[in-house]
Amino acid sequence: MSSKLKCMKVVMLAACIVLLSMSVTGQRRECPLKQYDGNWAFGTTQTFYVGDPFDGIGQVEVMRPGRPVQLHEKNRKWELDGVRIRPGEVFTKVGNFIMTIESNGYKTAYKVEVLPAKGPQRPVAKVVSYPVQTEYKVGDRFYIDGIKVVCHDADGKELPVEGKEITFFTSISNTLIGAGSQCGGGYQFNTAGKKVVEVRYNYVTIGKFTINVADNKVKTLAPETKLPATGWYHLRAMNNYLNLDASGSAELRKKTVNQVFYVENKGNNQITLQLANGKYLGITGTIKNGVRVTAVHSAYRWNVYSENDADIFSLRPSTHIKMVVNASGQKNSDGTPIILWQYTAFNAPNHAEFRFIRTKLSSFH
Repeated sequence: MSSKLKCMKVVMLAACIVLLSMSVTGQRRECPLKQYDGNWAFGTTQTFYVGDPFDGIGQVEVMRPGRPVQLHEKNRKWELDGVRIRPGEVFTKVGNFIMTIESNGYKTAYKVEVLPAKGPQRPVAKVVSYPVQTEYKVGDRFYIDGIKVVCHDADGKELPVEGKEITFFTSISNTLIGAGSQCGGGYQFNTAGKKVVEVRYNYVTIGKFTINVADNKVKTLAPETKLPATGWYHLRAMNNYLNLDASGSAELRKKTVNQVFYVENKGNNQITLQLANGKYLGITGTIKNGVRVTAVHSAYRWNVYSENDADIFSLRPSTHIKMVVNASGQKNSDGTPIILWQYTAFNAPNHAEFRFIRTKLSSFH
């Protein structure tokens, strides 16, 4: 708990003790928050200006004699003087108000003040494009790749948008899951289901989109799976492309012209991935954790397993199917090595899923 919250807790508790025990007239006065049954709350922001968004970031601290403090931060709902207010809503009225928070059956309150507008008209921002990735599994990290936000001032002049000004929250729990300053790999999902994600510019909600998080139940047996059709493909993982560096080692990197691979089905869930120069994508040396995927001279067989019953697959050496091809460190930045790592479950993590994107090339077959 931060020192600020500790201090606020002590101050408010002391204030109630004083009010209950004494007054200038010698009469006992009730604590103004007694109606909330000993539950106390502190918001991170208690003073706002007209035009400011409600940040919705606070916590419920349940304090009762003889019991330890309990924190309740899930399924939170707020009301401003009895009227529902949601994170991102802009304050429009000057005054002093009581903010109530309800969380998992506990309800409490604190005071907030809204002052007159302190500056020029707020810039207007809008979402031009949303993150590309909308399908996740439990355990995957949230990626912001593809987000684009534009902003204009009151005169219509376009303003620069910094990554740190863009944040992503789940609508129901108001949980921060990412920021536009991330290159990828933010919040890690721990529950399955459809989730509405709010995009906020300086904490004002400017758009929403829906993602789906699937269960990541362990599959110990290799499933029956479809194969990508024979033909030319780009391979993409976490919105970056599988390319080869100057030494022929595989990495993630977005290029003007990305590497193409010729998929040829060999039966038994196996394919080969041939490059335009006649080499193949494969492994040299000992199969072990961390070994690089690279270009090899002879046909190398990969076992493929469908991850979405469509165009996303995981790849495993046909001789070592407990090893999976993946992006090192769960990263998607340019230069990330593509390696093998042991992963026995046949439901690959996000950084080991490759989208096969059909393309065209003059065939040499």
